[in-house]
Amino acid sequence: MKKLLFACSLLLLLTACQDRFSVEGCVENAEKQTLYFEWQSLEGTQLLDSVVLKADGKFSFKQAMPESPEFYRLRLGKQSIPLAVDSVCQIVIKTDSAQFNTNYLVEGSLQTQYLRELFLLQKQTLAKFDSIDALWVSGKLKREDCLAQMLACVEEYKTEATNYIYNDPKSPAAYYALYQRLHRYLIFNPSDKEDSKLFAAVATSWELFYPQAKRTQNLKQLTLSGLADIRKQREAEAAPQQDIIINEIEYLSYFPIALPNIFGEKQALSDLEGKVILLDFTAYQTDYSAARTLQMRELYQQFEGRGFEIYQVSLDTDEHFWKTSALNLPWVCVRDSRSLASPYLRMYNVQQIPTFFLIDKEGHLVARDETIKDLAKEIVDLLRK
Repeated sequence: MKKLLFACSLLLLLTACQDRFSVEGCVENAEKQTLYFEWQSLEGTQLLDSVVLKADGKFSFKQAMPESPEFYRLRLGKQSIPLAVDSVCQIVIKTDSAQFNTNYLVEGSLQTQYLRELFLLQKQTLAKFDSIDALWVSGKLKREDCLAQMLACVEEYKTEATNYIYNDPKSPAAYYALYQRLHRYLIFNPSDKEDSKLFAAVATSWELFYPQAKRTQNLKQLTLSGLADIRKQREAEAAPQQDIIINEIEYLSYFPIALPNIFGEKQALSDLEGKVILLDFTAYQTDYSAARTLQMRELYQQFEGRGFEIYQVSLDTDEHFWKTSALNLPWVCVRDSRSLASPYLRMYNVQQIPTFFLIDKEGHLVARDETIKDLAKEIVDLLRK
């Protein structure tokens, strides 16, 4: 009879585990502070629950078990701890408010432990990356040496993260490793010949194990897009690209601009669909560049987070100079190595640089710099529509 009761209790426990999971633990020295439990979905971060911590710092959150691997986080102020939920019932986090996301312990979830390792690796990489940039800004490092050290820093992260990906490509850790960033740039580039193999490995595994998951479809689309970019690059190398000349631009939508950022990641103008865009053609190796960058910074800060973005096309001939100049700019910075021979200049009927255009949320070109009297007012009007 006792064996029967034990078996029934175990069955009930397993059934409950399949339906829900818990995140619990302790945050020391955090009395009266609010701890947030959030879901990091593809659509953005969503608050699920919160608690004002007591003197003992204990907390416990429970949620329905996702059908496929998902990502959550604990947040205290501006610090956050990433969590991976696949089939585990309970994740235990122990930490201190002073070192909330740098010195925490994980129990009960191997995947969350792996996320901890990747998260700290990314933070270390970012800190090293920024310290190299600081040396260049202060004049203690030559531009060429700065870029070489930065690229080496990125490669170090890739070498470490690749182990997590190939070890178990269907895992949350493999997916998480692919999407880590340095500032706004993906470290792994789906349009890079070597990096695309990693995206393909994870996408194939997720397609096999989680075919209905939104993350699977999103990853698959990104991977296929990257492979298409690689094919186009090969075709472009085999045959000269045919120029497209367009003079009447007022009633047309996005033109097919897709150029590499400082890490070689292709970024398309159409990726910004749904935002008001300032499309800027410029060059950093010019007398006006410093003043223009300051103007763009002020404009970006004024409208940041309100559905506005700058897509800046550099025509600099010196790639290293462009990369170091664009490194810490908060908007989208890409470069056309063809410089003044760029077909995009003819595409947009650009007669001189700098020149910029305003594009509305639906992708229509609505104005160019020479027709705009009050740029801020024009942007406000477009954001309201």
